[in-house]
Amino acid sequence: MNKLAEENKVEEEVAEEVEENKEAEAEVVEENQEDQIKILQDEVDKWKNDYYKVFADMENIKRRMQNEHANNLKFMMQGFIEQMLPIVDNFERSLAIENPNKEVANFLKGYEMIYKQIMTLLENQGVKVIEAEGKEFDPNFHQAVMTVSDENFKPGMVVEELQKGYMLKDRVIRASLVKVSE
Repeated sequence: MNKLAEENKVEEEVAEEVEENKEAEAEVVEENQEDQIKILQDEVDKWKNDYYKVFADMENIKRRMQNEHANNLKFMMQGFIEQMLPIVDNFERSLAIENPNKEVANFLKGYEMIYKQIMTLLENQGVKVIEAEGKEFDPNFHQAVMTVSDENFKPGMVVEELQKGYMLKDRVIRASLVKVSE
């Protein structure tokens, strides 16, 4: 029986050792799974972060494109209007004739009607004349080409407008050329 008892004892020790190995392996597997879960969670967090960055970038691009499109629509006539302004200037000069004879006066009446139509057309497109004469000089709207001493005006006031300035909606497309008092 001794031999049998010894064999049983050896079998029990082996069984205990196998059980301990299984528990150790289970702990190692559990630690590996936790590590893998942590690694995968970190990767998920990285992908989420990247997604949110790309989404924010796309929203910013979308907003910028909408603003650019709105500005393009708002100012799409600017080039055409800039080309029209010298024509308006010439009409104004031709209408400034003093004491015309009767034949020229009738001709000027037709010019005046055409001029009014052009100005109405420009106003309908959002073009406004920049007020200058008698106003305080503002470099955002006026371009000083001369300075004069005039006792009738305070310093920094526009004495005379040499060429009209125009705005398209809220953008200056041509500044007024002016004389400014010293």
